[in-house]
Amino acid sequence: MSEQRPAAGPYDLLRLLSDPGRVRDLQLSDWDTLIRLARRARLLGVLAHRIQAHAGHLAAVPDCVRGHLDSAIVYSAYRVHLLHMELAALARVLPADVRVAVLKGGAYVVQDLATARGRLPNDVDLLVSRDDLGCCEAALLAAGWQVEAVDDYADRYYREWSHELPPMRFPGHPLEVDVHHTISPVTGRLRPDRTLLFADLREVAGQRFLVLHPLDQILHAVIHLFQDSELVDNLRDLVDIDSLLRTYLQSPEDWLALTGRASRHGVERPLWYALHYCRRWLTTPVPDGLPLHPPPMAMARLMDWLYPRCTLPRLPERPPPIARRLAVRIGSARYHWLRMPPGLLLRHLGHKSAQALRWRSAVRDSTG
Repeated sequence: MSEQRPAAGPYDLLRLLSDPGRVRDLQLSDWDTLIRLARRARLLGVLAHRIQAHAGHLAAVPDCVRGHLDSAIVYSAYRVHLLHMELAALARVLPADVRVAVLKGGAYVVQDLATARGRLPNDVDLLVSRDDLGCCEAALLAAGWQVEAVDDYADRYYREWSHELPPMRFPGHPLEVDVHHTISPVTGRLRPDRTLLFADLREVAGQRFLVLHPLDQILHAVIHLFQDSELVDNLRDLVDIDSLLRTYLQSPEDWLALTGRASRHGVERPLWYALHYCRRWLTTPVPDGLPLHPPPMAMARLMDWLYPRCTLPRLPERPPPIARRLAVRIGSARYHWLRMPPGLLLRHLGHKSAQALRWRSAVRDSTG
């Protein structure tokens, strides 16, 4: 009797993303799970591009699976087309004398980086100096963009304590526009050097929009994942970081420049976590001996327990285990703790609690 193979899981997806040649080892039952996990993680288009980049890999994919890969590539191309349309519309209305950078996925697309292959853009993130926020917002409002519905408290939170304006959208446009004045919440524990960010903005041939310095693009992705997120279902962000590292860092000197840049921005801890999980999960060729101090052992062990339970995709038909639910709560608490000083955090939680009580009371009255 042949031994039964273990069912495919999220670590198999990681191995396949790192080495698409593993398609030759997969059975149809593996594909059934991996396609769903990749779609859940918003990585099916990325996986499809990586497999189709090598004819030999694609030949090993069953015909019934190829349709899923092909559709993921087509859908990604459609989303990228929407992004180009939104950027073109924004370029027509933003003041011509204002320096505007496009961030994250939009930047990867306008630079035609490998990191953009298969992505599914949901929004357009722009960066302007704080002094230019008012004129850019006024130009967008005058041209028909509208602020997404937020209450007075949320509007104040965005404008005074966050690093961006409230989200905006043109009626009928599928993509949201977020206008930032820095890359991390101004009330957060870490505050990257805005002067350095703006001084090193780069032009892109044929584009109205600028982009961050390559090392700042990496560090922005690192900050977004490990400093400014709840860590939940964010595997795509780690895959982005892995791709950016492979694209931009080609020598030992490049890696040292990255750690030096992280030191100037004060974001060494998030970078340590990013390199740790990129190397462990995606076999990123991170050199040994980089001048980054690891977190305390207890903190590193906690993160090793927390991060996979929050981040790795899971099949939606299976109820989340207790460990996953606990990890999500801890990830949310960590996110808020890093984002706000204690006084503001207590005020914020008090407002949210009161808001929830009012909502429950309204529901009770409407159903009573």
